[in-house]
Parts: sequence; C-alpha cells; structure tokens
Amino acid sequence: MLKHFVCIGVMLCSSLAEAIRWDFDGETTQGWATKKDASSGGTHAFHLLSGVVADGVWMLETSRSDDHDPSVQVISPTIGYDSALFDRVRIRFRTLHHSPTSGSLVLHWTNEHNRTSPGRDPEPAKGRFSILVQGSFVYTTDWQEVEIDLANHSKALWYGMVRDIRLSFSLDFGEIGVPRPAEEKVGELAIDWIELTGVEEILQGELPPPQAEYFRFEGGQYFAPPVFHPIVPGLGGIIVADKAGVLTDLEGDGDLDLFSTWEHRPPSGSRPTSGWVVALNDGEGAFEPVLTEETTGLNALLRVHAGDLTGNGTDEIVLAGWPDIAVVSMGSDLQIEVLMQLSDRLFKGLADWDGDGAVELFSTEIEYDANGHPVDGESHFEFWDVTNGIWSSSQLAKPENGTSTLYLYQIGDLTGNGMLEGLWMSVFGDAYLWKVTRLGEVVLVDEPLAFELDGGPLFLYGGDLDGNGHVDLLTALGYEGTEQRKGLVVRSRRSGGGVEEQVLYDARLFLRSPVEVRDLNRDGVDDWAFVGGDRASGFGVFVEWGGGANPAKEVERHRLAGDGVQVLPGDVDGDGDLDLVVLNPLLGGVQVLKSSVGEQMTAVMTPAAARPAQHRLGDSYPNPFNPAVVIPLELATDAAGVSLRVYDVLGRRVRQVWDGPLQAGRHRFVWDGRDEKGKAVAAGVYIYQVEIDGRVEAKKTTKLP
Repeated sequence: MLKHFVCIGVMLCSSLAEAIRWDFDGETTQGWATKKDASSGGTHAFHLLSGVVADGVWMLETSRSDDHDPSVQVISPTIGYDSALFDRVRIRFRTLHHSPTSGSLVLHWTNEHNRTSPGRDPEPAKGRFSILVQGSFVYTTDWQEVEIDLANHSKALWYGMVRDIRLSFSLDFGEIGVPRPAEEKVGELAIDWIELTGVEEILQGELPPPQAEYFRFEGGQYFAPPVFHPIVPGLGGIIVADKAGVLTDLEGDGDLDLFSTWEHRPPSGSRPTSGWVVALNDGEGAFEPVLTEETTGLNALLRVHAGDLTGNGTDEIVLAGWPDIAVVSMGSDLQIEVLMQLSDRLFKGLADWDGDGAVELFSTEIEYDANGHPVDGESHFEFWDVTNGIWSSSQLAKPENGTSTLYLYQIGDLTGNGMLEGLWMSVFGDAYLWKVTRLGEVVLVDEPLAFELDGGPLFLYGGDLDGNGHVDLLTALGYEGTEQRKGLVVRSRRSGGGVEEQVLYDARLFLRSPVEVRDLNRDGVDDWAFVGGDRASGFGVFVEWGGGANPAKEVERHRLAGDGVQVLPGDVDGDGDLDLVVLNPLLGGVQVLKSSVGEQMTAVMTPAAARPAQHRLGDSYPNPFNPAVVIPLELATDAAGVSLRVYDVLGRRVRQVWDGPLQAGRHRFVWDGRDEKGKAVAAGVYIYQVEIDGRVEAKKTTKLP
C-alpha cells in the first residue's frame, strides 16, 4: 500500500482553493448518505443508518451491537467531475465518546474503472481503488482535520469521471476476541465538513457542489403514514427475493397474519443464520410475533409462497430454498405439519393447472454431473398435484428455441385471456410466451421478445400491462452487486415489430423490493407498489396508480424509516381495502400503511363552496383510447344511488364500473377496457351511462385496436 501524507489537528495551508465543499448547512446532508461498513460485518447491499444535521454538523449513529465494531461508511452524491481536477480529500470530524479510540480510516471511490462494484475494489485490483489513511488511526473527542493525498496514487486508477467518494470509519477495534459492552462502544460520529480539493482549481475557481437528486416523499391521498410493529431482527432477509413473506389466515379467525423469512448475518468469519417467523394480526393491523424458528431442513430459506394446494379452503405455505422445497400446513394451534418435501428442486410458482380451484406447484428438477455440478439444459419442469393426500407429479414439456435452453420464469394468465401461460427466457435474455395445456404440450403464443435482459436480477414481472393482448415485461434498468436493482423499465412489442422500451425511472432509483402488481384502488386497472429511493432522500413506498397503463404517472410516496425488501398488499384491518405491509429487515419488523380507498374511492372531494352547480357526466379521455379510459362525473349534492355502466352499440351491458352511493364533488372513474369477466373487449364504439337517483345521462367513447 502506498504511503500518503496525512495532517491531523492543524490548520492546512490557506493558499489552497476549495474545489468542492460540503459544509452540511441548511439542515440537510447535501446528498451524502451513510451505511454500515461492509468490512466490519455490514452487508454490501445498500441501506441507510440513522443520522441528523443540526447547526451545520452531521451527527451519525454508529453500531452499538454486540456483534459488530462501531463502523460507518459515508457516501457522497454523484460528483460527475473529471478526477484530474482533484488531488486530495479533506474532512473535519470528531467522535462523541468518553475517551479516544483506535480504529482505521479508509477512502474508497467509484469511477469508470470500478463502476460495476461501487465503492469496492474489483478483483484482481484489490486495494487499488482505496487508500488506507493509517493502519491504527486514533479517533479523538476533539475536532480533528485529516487530509488524504491522492497525488501519488496511480493516475490510471484515480483518473476518470468520478462517480462518488466513500469514507469508511472503523471507530473502535477494541481488544481482539473480547467483545466490548454496548455502552462502551462509540455511539456517534460528528462530521463538520468534507472537501474534495486540488491544485487545478486555483486556476479554475471554486466548483459548485453537485446537485443532489431527491425523491419527494410527501404522502398521498389513499394511504396513511406507515406505523411500525417490531417482529424479529432481519425480517424478510437481506437479499431481495421475489417473495420474502406472505399474508394469510394462519389461525382461522378471518384475519390476515404474517408468515415471513428472517436472516441474521453476524461478523465476518461466522455463518449467517436464517429461518421463519409467524406474527399474528389483532384484527386492526397490528402484528405480534408468536413463533420463530431457525431453518434446518433447507440449505437457505429464500422465498415463501402461500396457496390452497389441497383444496380444503385454507392456504398452505411453500418454503423454497436452495435446492429444496417444502409444503407445510399450520393448524389453529400453530403447529407445523410437513405435507411434502422435495430435494434438488427449484420452486417456479403456483397456478390452478386444471381449473379445480386448488393450485398446483411448479418446479424444476436439477440434474447433476459426476462432480456434483448442475448440468445446463438437462433440468426437467414438472407440476405437483395432491389427491386424497397423495402427491404426484407430471412432467411439463420444455420448449426449445433452437439455440439455447429456455428457463421458466413465471406462470399464470399473463395476457388476460383466461388461459394459463408460461413465460420462458433463454440464457441470452430472449423472452417467450407459451400457452400450456393440461397434457403438458406447449404452443408458442408470441414471437420471441428480444429484450436482451442481463440475467435474472433484472426481471420483475410479465403480463399485459397496456391491454393489447400481448405480454409486456417490467424490468429493472440495471443491476450492480452493491446497490442491486436500479431504475424501472416497461418493455413492449411494437405493432410493426420490434421492441419499445419506456424508461419510467433511470438509474438514480434504487429499487429495494420487487414490484407488486395489484388493483389497489378498485378502479379495474392494476397499480404498482414497491420500495425505492436514492442516497440523498432515503427510501419509501412508491404507489404508481395505473402502472404501465397510466402515462400521467400519478404517484403516491411515503417515506420509510430504515429499509424495505417487500410490499405485501392485504386487508389487514377488515374494512375491505387493500392495505400495504412492508417487511423491514433493518428495523426488524413491519411498517403498515392503511388504506382509505373505501372512504374516498375515486372521488376528489371538494368543499361545499367549490361543489359543481349541477350533476354532469363529463367527456371521457383519452378518446379514442387504448387500453384504459377516464370517465369524469360531477355531483352537485350527495347521491344515495349512482350506477355507472358501459354498453356496446347493441345495448348489451359490458361492465358495471360503479354501483353505490357517492358524495358531492368531482369524481373520476377508470374503465380498463375489459368486460365483467376481465377479458379485453374488441375495438369499437361503446356507450357509458350514469344513473343518479333515477336520472340517466349517456355519452360515447371509442376503443382503438
């Protein structure tokens, strides 16, 4: 490791001009964020630690856990300047402690050479994208200033467009092998300012700090602010899975309870532990843990699903690990009974294969070579059914595209045609949609969708998002090992051929959870819910009303404390509305956002002085439309009975959009272009009619092909 000049506790030469200075005034972190330092037991995945800015000083909470040394990594906002402008980093800080401590201070950075692993040294360049200031650094309780000299570092590694700089503070090594009591560990670190300086700026002049990007978490119309309920540390696991938990009635009292995974990662050198937990709902949306188990039968418990596999009217739990699957039931006494266990299988989904009301389990059987390695192209797809307690499997035919093996990613009614379909992808990222039959035959439904997905981490959801009868893919824009999924993209087939990509969020969005696709406000159009954010603003719940079918991008956002790995929609308080339950591993519990859709429905309420002068059915928009259309309605007074229906030109009723009382005000309804059975209607002219306390008004709208 190269030696670098370090100056501590003295004023530096005043002739140096400031290139970029973050002084943390204005009560903000100016885009800086903080996470647990991975070198001291923290995860490489990004998550926030607590901190506050007051009187121009950034106060950071560090770990008081018995498992970890107190440590923290601070990360700058995106810098976006050429590193040739800078040759040193300066920082002023102190610890809030009763005495000095000994630790380490390391500078990391991200540029074009290590952008795929932000803030880390990719192999074989270990130790070259970082500078160790001192092997045994003394942290004092007085303010100290440190300068880190970059001038002598390899320009081939430092030079380039700087994305960010990261400072890792290990605050108290303590005595090796002797855990220090929590009250003796350093609890807080105070940072006064950080500067990125150099000689070039003497000629260039002071550079403005980069503009921090913020997502505004301002709440919304339908969901109340999140309420936290503690359950177990590491709830939902550290790795973002497709299903870390489920809401289902576990004790038979009609309330939705929580069954979820948990994961605990101790300091380096110790094995992580994982398991599952049951938290019961009190009927009002408050969850309390009653049963916690460590997993022993599965090598790694990664996913949890629920469905009625036995046809008895209650859900069974599917525990999916690597490479085992277990189906269990839970009685009212909360005793677990293992109904079936499969080895060397990968879970692929649940779907009602034969239309009998009970779901079947789809899996992949893994073939191994003589050395115990999985054999590409030799896996078998199968589904499992149970009759009178006897489980049996049938092999599902596997399509081939002539060049590479296809792998099953999702199964279900993906185009809204009432038929079961499977979404398959090749190792090169081509996507195929196949219709499957009970006999196990496969028929190509759509031509290959050459989306060139960069592996499994990008795929989020497949389905007909725009109502044109073809499958669309919802994917992340990119994936990095440290910050995981970033951005959000809808990829659709063009009418004339080819693929259209609509970027909804660029790489500034950290996508912390899978995207849950559900109709959250009962308007007939699927909405999206997920956890996301950025370093500057933190994380929160995003609700995209209308999802991919909504070009206006109406968004409701609620800030979360800590982090979130999954959003679970479910009626947890029994009022008929879908609430949101967020699994939060950093806080070790759930955050519940209760819905008020039933109270507001699609109405935008107005004060009496601004109420419409008379009842009026508005003109639909857009008109013509595809796939969905908005129907405005104004009510001058409260109405006991309002019925909004859609008819075809022959007078046959197509869809009942609304039927019930409405308050005075301006309302907005969305018809998704589907009939009562959920099937997309044909292109043509349709009549939408409203009946208000016996008075009828009607207008026309046109659906495009």
